[in-house]
Amino acid sequence: MFVRIATLFLTAALTTQPIAAFAQSETGLAERRAISAYQKDKWPAIEKDIQTAAGFPVPIELDIKSLALPGYADSYSSDDYILKPIVKPLIKALGVVAADDLGRQALKEKLKGIRITFDEATAPSSNYSSGLTFDNGLLVVNWKPFSNADEFDPRVEALTKALESKL
Repeated sequence: MFVRIATLFLTAALTTQPIAAFAQSETGLAERRAISAYQKDKWPAIEKDIQTAAGFPVPIELDIKSLALPGYADSYSSDDYILKPIVKPLIKALGVVAADDLGRQALKEKLKGIRITFDEATAPSSNYSSGLTFDNGLLVVNWKPFSNADEFDPRVEALTKALESKL
């Protein structure tokens, strides 16, 4: 009896998790083309702006597979998609932290990388600090693109606190 119940739980776990992961990543050719164009045409300059704000060439991973939401291909190049809700607050927060020699040095010593991603199951809709982790030198920003693009200050505050608390 116990083996059968355990098997049922294991089967349920194995069949439901991939479905949830697959639901977010169901992108068509239009989405893949649009996010690829964004990564090729716009991202290099944006990445440089982030690194300039940090004061050094911090490695940055743009998780394009998770950020390419199905049905939004026409919006990827819009400033409201990734730039305003994610990148600009990140640039501002890095600038706040790196405003003096102490902050620049702390960033350079402890910030080993930045990962910009979106996980539908865990990304917050407005409690931005819950979408951030800064562990082992990696800052992970898990916020939904194209969402609440004008909520700049709360995002900057959340990022600044996440960074400063671990520096």
